[in-house]
Amino acid sequence: MYKKIEKKIESFVRAELAGVHRIDFVHGTLYLTLDKPSLCDFIHKEIRTYYKENINPEGGVNMYAVGDEFAFDFVPEDREAPVFVEPYSDEKYSGKEGMMPDDIDKGIWSEFAEEEMLNNIDLTDEEESELDVLMNLEAESKRGK
Repeated sequence: MYKKIEKKIESFVRAELAGVHRIDFVHGTLYLTLDKPSLCDFIHKEIRTYYKENINPEGGVNMYAVGDEFAFDFVPEDREAPVFVEPYSDEKYSGKEGMMPDDIDKGIWSEFAEEEMLNNIDLTDEEESELDVLMNLEAESKRGK
C-alpha cells in the first residue's frame, strides 16, 4: 500500500476514532491496540466506510484479532469477508461463508461416536467387514504404519 494512503488512513483513525491506544502500519496492514476491544466491530465499520468513501470505492477491509491487537487488511471488494451483508441478518451470515470446507467446525468427533453411529446402521455382513477394514486402515495410517 502506498505511504500516502497509509498516512490518510492513520490520520483518520487518530482524528476520528476514540479508544485507539496504538496505531502501526506493517506491510500495508493496519494494527491497532484498543482501549476497549469490544469496540472492534464499530471501529472496523468506521475504517471500512472511510476507506470505501475516500480511498477505494471498490475495496474492502478485513479484520483479524492478533493477540491483544486487531489487524485490518485492505483488500479488493471480492476478497472481503462477508461481514457487512445488508441488511445484517444472522440468517444470511453465519460467519463461515468465506471459509474453506475443511475449516468449518463440525463438532467433536471420536472413534466412539463413529462406533455408535455404526451400531445404529443396518449393514450386511459384507458391508460391515469392508467398513471394518477401511476403519483399521485409517487408524493404521494415522499411526504411521
